Amino acid sequence: MASSNRVRRPSRHSLLQRIFFLMIFLTTAYVLARSSVFEVREIIVTGNTSLSRENIVLAAGINPGENIFKLDLKSAAEKIKVISMIKSVDMSRHLPRTVEIIVEERKPVALLPVDSGFIQVDDEGFYIQKGNVGLNGLPVITGLEFEAPSPGGQVKSEKLGTALEVVRGFPGELLQLLSEVYTDRDQAVVYTLDGVQCRLGAQTDLKQKGEVLVKILGSLKTKDKRIEYIDLSFTGSPVVKYIE
Repeated sequence: MASSNRVRRPSRHSLLQRIFFLMIFLTTAYVLARSSVFEVREIIVTGNTSLSRENIVLAAGINPGENIFKLDLKSAAEKIKVISMIKSVDMSRHLPRTVEIIVEERKPVALLPVDSGFIQVDDEGFYIQKGNVGLNGLPVITGLEFEAPSPGGQVKSEKLGTALEVVRGFPGELLQLLSEVYTDRDQAVVYTLDGVQCRLGAQTDLKQKGEVLVKILGSLKTKDKRIEYIDLSFTGSPVVKYIE
């Protein structure tokens, strides 16, 4: 006896059910999109220390009264990232009326000299904004050759990476005492605000060298002697050369 495979067609009852549920879905979506219950009433911004809440919200392009379901959070986050000081953005909805924006700002760690003055960079070499020697309390990195990018761009220079290793490796209290970080190949020299030259040698044991340098500079405050240089090439045997 021959057999045949028959294609089962949806019954009229099943088809009506599908149409019914589709209508419910569309009606619900329409109501949610039009209901004032889901209009944005609060925009929370966290993680910002230098940038104002107002500037971040303005960059996002979100306004109170907009329907929370119609917001394109991905697009809004990309708009915020255009700000050169912003490192990352995370956005979320909190029903029924709240939008939260969590930002991570780039922190300036040094200044780079450019034709028009100085620019601030973070620990990854990203150009944050223009800066001023003395006013920002940041050391100037010298000995580099590079083309200045636009704000938000990353400075491309091998020597910059070496200098930033020094900045990242030193304790914060020491960075406040430095005026300049000079790099030459794998060697680095830093200068204090008092003009003391500190030779670091190779880019190794930077944290330990920084801690030793803090102690040496602290102890020298009590001595009435002028220093020619401090050599930390060998961490365990620092050399202090006085001007005779």
